[in-house]
Amino acid sequence: MKMKNIIMSGIAAMTLFTACNDSFLEKNPIGTLGETNAFQTYDNFKSYMYNCYGLFTDARIYTNFSGGSYYSGGQWSSDYYAGIMTTRDNSFNPYAYDGISVTTSSDNWNFYYPRVVNIMLSHLNDGNLTEDEKRHWRSVGYFFHAWWYMELIAKYGDVPWINTVLNDESEEAYGARMPRAQVADSIIARMEYAINNIGDVSKDGDNALTANAIKAALSRFLLREGTWAKYHGLDEPWEQYLQKCLTVSQELMNEYPTLHRGNGYNNYPGAGYDEVMTSEDLSTVAGVIMYKQYLDPLLRHRFSDLVHVEAHRADAPQQTVDMFLMTNGKPIGNPDSGFKGGEGKDLWDYFENRDPRLHINFCPPAQANTYVTHANPDNVTTFKKWQFWKAGETLQNSGAFVITPEYEEKFRRYIDYFGPNIFCENGTGDESIGSKRLPGHNWGGSMTKSSPNITQYCQTDNYMRCWTGYYFWKHFTMWEVGSNGAYQTSDKPIFTIEEVLLNYAEAAFELGQFDQGVADMTINKLRDRVGVAPMVGSEIDENFDPNRDKGTAPWTRNYDAKTNYEVPPVLWEIRRERMVELMGQGFSFYDVKRWHKAPYYTNIQPCGAWITAQNVPYGTGEYTGQFVDYNEIRNKGYANPENNDAGSGWIYTKHGPLSVGSGWNDVFYLEMVPQDQINLNPALTQNPGYNEMFGLN
Repeated sequence: MKMKNIIMSGIAAMTLFTACNDSFLEKNPIGTLGETNAFQTYDNFKSYMYNCYGLFTDARIYTNFSGGSYYSGGQWSSDYYAGIMTTRDNSFNPYAYDGISVTTSSDNWNFYYPRVVNIMLSHLNDGNLTEDEKRHWRSVGYFFHAWWYMELIAKYGDVPWINTVLNDESEEAYGARMPRAQVADSIIARMEYAINNIGDVSKDGDNALTANAIKAALSRFLLREGTWAKYHGLDEPWEQYLQKCLTVSQELMNEYPTLHRGNGYNNYPGAGYDEVMTSEDLSTVAGVIMYKQYLDPLLRHRFSDLVHVEAHRADAPQQTVDMFLMTNGKPIGNPDSGFKGGEGKDLWDYFENRDPRLHINFCPPAQANTYVTHANPDNVTTFKKWQFWKAGETLQNSGAFVITPEYEEKFRRYIDYFGPNIFCENGTGDESIGSKRLPGHNWGGSMTKSSPNITQYCQTDNYMRCWTGYYFWKHFTMWEVGSNGAYQTSDKPIFTIEEVLLNYAEAAFELGQFDQGVADMTINKLRDRVGVAPMVGSEIDENFDPNRDKGTAPWTRNYDAKTNYEVPPVLWEIRRERMVELMGQGFSFYDVKRWHKAPYYTNIQPCGAWITAQNVPYGTGEYTGQFVDYNEIRNKGYANPENNDAGSGWIYTKHGPLSVGSGWNDVFYLEMVPQDQINLNPALTQNPGYNEMFGLN
């Protein structure tokens, strides 16, 4: 049975001290019970520090699972800002479409967690702790302090380093920003101390912070900071950082030698990859280093629920789908790939023989014939039934699309692949819980018979709708409890060995140490799990992927050499693997910024799948939206929309940023320091370019 020791003890922690202003300059004492007697026993420290576990669900950190849904959580923000996801509404990526305005105040510039930690550290000698216990709590505090600072320098670069309790006389309260290199070294030093000195974590409750979790965090930071320093030209020892990344990553790879390959219910390729995001209990799942526990009725979420229903609006542009390899390990642009998609082809052709992570992340095409067996179905407890379409039948409500034997097979292909939804009921306890099944169902519409359920206007109902044809459903599971609310209890990973493998591969390449042996123990372990052919380094030459970023993309031609560098063929494949494996987990905005490649991903115009206006096999009839020429987008970064009478094309969603004089500004690699903080502390300086951008003094 899953335990919630951390969560429940954390409730007590919240009552130990009163709430306070999270601002850096708020210096009043945090305690109301009296700090002299609040830190006496081991359990006092444990209860107090559980407050910091909130950092693992804080939406300000993009890699956290937070906010209750993908669309509103940190992961969505990262992938949306990076340009690899888009949305079924009229919103525009603010970094690409001039949506950034003056930051008067921001909760990102926040020192609450360092403050909490510093108070605890100041009381280590107050109680009856042993020396080992003191080192343990110093380690826990150092980690959470460093973990938040890792986020601060990712957003702001230079930041004040606060490692003491502030009062009205504290000079640090009005100090300057510490250089990024010094902050980075301090983060590393604190994490290394924590790894070497954290104690018996079993006393801290189930799924508490461990040395291995800290190693995973350090691996992430060392790769992030090392490559940021290299590609942004900072005076930091980036090679030293990356060598340390290799060392700590190797230690974890030795500790976690296997990947999760499936629980037995799901037999499709990539089931293990899928289940890391959808399993009810991650405590025994191979490769999971730390995770967030959910348990009915103590703590539940809506990640799966909102994927099913109207509230979820996340989909992907065509260029993101193009990232995914064929199962033979070749990119779709390679002449030997066997890719069958493209202009004039349907979505089954796009998905055929592709890396299974494509249809695990984005709902594949399928059609089911739904019908009602009850006179008055309530759409909650009484459900529609369904059957497969047969050749010769006319697609439901289309009035035009007569099903051929070819499409009879296509309509059921992915239903057979994932396993058919045979219950379509809430709370039955059937074995499909925690897995993907088609056709999809939901609490209100009862059945989503058409995938993709394309809006404007080719949809069958109001659920699981998308614009581009590539509906994001990584969190999709069959119902645990069917209702409109937070009822799901599938656990969510915080650190996994999969990320560590990718960290090692990338760091090795940057240090000139990547070879076939490294490929086999990192990239190819990931590919083997999903049934994709291994990477063979000797095959990856200049022409392996004709669509590789060679530093000449027309939508980046006005940027400097830091952006328009050629990505070597092997590094391009390593980066591709990272973006595919970690799709939808919030890494992408950090990645494209540290690579100094944000314009390459954000400036290209988003568009959807290629479809025809007539006889659309994805929904209920004619498509009434506009089209756009994807080939023209690839040639110059944007294209004008075509009216529906063009008859076919790629789905037009939004105009290109460059077509209206917008696009990524290199100022955005760092966020704007809030003006209210600069007004309060004249020693603070603004990040470069913002004063000029907004006409500030």
